[in-house]
Amino acid sequence: MYDENQMYDDTIQTLKNTGHDAKSLIDLINTMKNKESGISNELLPTSDSSFVFTGQSTDLRYFQNNAEMPISMIENIPNEELKNAVKDEFNKAALSGKVTIDNKTRKICITESGKKFIELPTFKKAAALDLDHVAISQGQTLGVELDGNVTDLNFFNYADSLDLNNIISHPDTSAAQKILSNFNVLKEQGFININNSIVSITSKGKDLLNTSLFKAASNGVTEKAAAMAGVPGKIFVITKKVTSAITSTAATHQK
Repeated sequence: MYDENQMYDDTIQTLKNTGHDAKSLIDLINTMKNKESGISNELLPTSDSSFVFTGQSTDLRYFQNNAEMPISMIENIPNEELKNAVKDEFNKAALSGKVTIDNKTRKICITESGKKFIELPTFKKAAALDLDHVAISQGQTLGVELDGNVTDLNFFNYADSLDLNNIISHPDTSAAQKILSNFNVLKEQGFININNSIVSITSKGKDLLNTSLFKAASNGVTEKAAAMAGVPGKIFVITKKVTSAITSTAATHQK
């Protein structure tokens, strides 16, 4: 019987030692694409550059990239329920010394105490969860970020197939080459099938997903909202588009 941990170890070793080139796979896919009709070559959606309020204390994540926030940002929130929730949270943050609110300059500024607070791992994790909830409730796109490692197989925990045209057309060519090379090796090892540029997982691949070592290695490689994507060297690929509204953010506002 083939030990599941041995399967994982052998896969990792092959990916480390195999000298492989993605060019052959790209050429193959492009050849197929020229022979086919109707294959989507649509670029993946880009993240919205505007700040997304959640109505939770984790909206302080704004200050991870900014020293101050115009009060008008909050006043311009169209949803009154959400706006009130945001105001409540920023007032609480001011009372606890995490921010200062200056009505003369019409600005909210982060304090040293606030800076330490938003750098806490627990805060960052909570901020990601809150933003994901908003993305889902608003019917946004969810997906997984690929980086060219064996853990990219984790994609198939959330979707049945992947169109490699979305990888090939991505502007980060270096990341695309790495990911395609990785899929080439996984195909050679029998963990995936590639048919007309569409990748699907095999029974052997599913067995690998269920090994304890793979689960440990892919811990943290989870489905996320498109708004949370954009890490250099990784490519976001869609797993699903949520269209049904869930409980509103303001309704989950923590009192």
